[in-house]
Amino acid sequence: MSNQITVKTKKKQVVFHPLLIGLYPVLALLAYNIIQLNPVYAVRAIVLTFVFSAAIFGIAVLAARDRFKGGLLASLALLLFLTYGHVYNQLENRFTFGRHRYLVILWVVLFMIGAWIILRLKKNPRKVSIFFNMFSVVLIAMPLFQIAGFGFRQAQPTATVNPAVDSVWKPTAVAPAGSPDVYYIILDAYSRSDMLKEYYSYDNSEFLQGLRDMGFYVADCSMSNYSYTPSSLASVFNMDYLDNFAGNIITKNKSFYDLGESIKHNKVRELFNSLGYRFVTFDTNIWWLDITDSDQFISQYKSPWQKIMNFKLLGNFEKYYVRTTALRLAEEYKVSQENRFGKALLSTEKAHYDQILFDFDQLEQLPKSESPKFVYAHLVAPHFPYVFNPDGTFTYTLADHPGYRHEVEYVDKRILEVVRQIISESKNPPVIILQGDHGLKAEVRNANLSAYYFPNGGDKLLYPTITSVNSFRLVFNKYFGANYPLLPDVARSATYQNPYEFEIVDYGCTTAQKQ
Repeated sequence: MSNQITVKTKKKQVVFHPLLIGLYPVLALLAYNIIQLNPVYAVRAIVLTFVFSAAIFGIAVLAARDRFKGGLLASLALLLFLTYGHVYNQLENRFTFGRHRYLVILWVVLFMIGAWIILRLKKNPRKVSIFFNMFSVVLIAMPLFQIAGFGFRQAQPTATVNPAVDSVWKPTAVAPAGSPDVYYIILDAYSRSDMLKEYYSYDNSEFLQGLRDMGFYVADCSMSNYSYTPSSLASVFNMDYLDNFAGNIITKNKSFYDLGESIKHNKVRELFNSLGYRFVTFDTNIWWLDITDSDQFISQYKSPWQKIMNFKLLGNFEKYYVRTTALRLAEEYKVSQENRFGKALLSTEKAHYDQILFDFDQLEQLPKSESPKFVYAHLVAPHFPYVFNPDGTFTYTLADHPGYRHEVEYVDKRILEVVRQIISESKNPPVIILQGDHGLKAEVRNANLSAYYFPNGGDKLLYPTITSVNSFRLVFNKYFGANYPLLPDVARSATYQNPYEFEIVDYGCTTAQKQ
């Protein structure tokens, strides 16, 4: 009688929770900011985080000589490393221990205690690992669901509907030959002249006179209808106040970045399209502002993938992600801006500088391109980050003083050259609206720059207190035979935290000049 040997095989338990726990912070950050950026620009951060998490997992398994304990050790290390910046942000300036020297010690102590408990774990580390596997799947499913939902909504764009505007006028034929090219140039956060003097001790009268000498009408007492870019541009492009076409967003108190769709698929675009105009837009590197499906999208890069393959550039998402991790220690070590890591982070600001210069150059070339066209050029300047010296050379300044003023000084010089070139090179006199989407100083944020080049007598329709919402109503009335009534000029201010709690403001104005 032979002995029978029964061999029991256990199903090998796969440990994967360190990889998913490692990915959760970057995916959660992407989901939280999904409406503000193209998800493509998070690919590098996701890939590098996955590789980093896998490396930590491998090292932990080798150190613990057990895949279950090694997995728990890796998850602990990744959790502490990838949340360090978040915790620091909450503690900074609130508690005396909210400083790196204290928080680093606390984090090291927590890791040592956790590692001691894990390595001494004798009973059922496999069951603990199974629990963390399940937990990590649930954890990562939440941001993935948000990202997928956003992608689905983006795949179904809809035009903005507003019966009060739609019923007034619709083009019945394409615009006749010789119709003007129309340029809408936004200088982001460019304040009104009197506010520049009062708050930044800067006199831009030479700039304004240069515009007047070219034939611009400068609205000395102008105001934006809203105090932040999403609400301001949505109003301008749809020629109405938000409650008439974005009531659902307001009543549900959604993020005002949800207004991005009403900016991308707006009424002005629709009307110019009906008139047979080409729609030309510029890359801003801001997801909810970039109208990539325009007839001509002007960018330094042929595709987003080309941009992310530029490893010398640390993108805005990546830069913010770094600050939420323990790498924030290295990022803040760049105070002298002399170490390599500091220079890599500064590449974001240098890329922004290069982009603004590129936009100026491209604007000057546009008169030579096919007409008729409607050009929307949103220049994120003199808005932060402040990257210009007054002479146009590169710098990076954090503070409004002198950063904002220096940026305005350079923009003044360069934009005069740009609009002069557009006017002189255009076959037919163009229409140009040069405008700040809002001002800068919180107390007077609705006081913005507004200057109009309306040829063939169009300047007679303008007035010092015009607000942005009436800009395109006048364009369509004067040059295309529409009959839009002008709306009351009302400025509504809100805070970033409560974007739909509006307060009507009027800053007064005593600087109006005869044009």
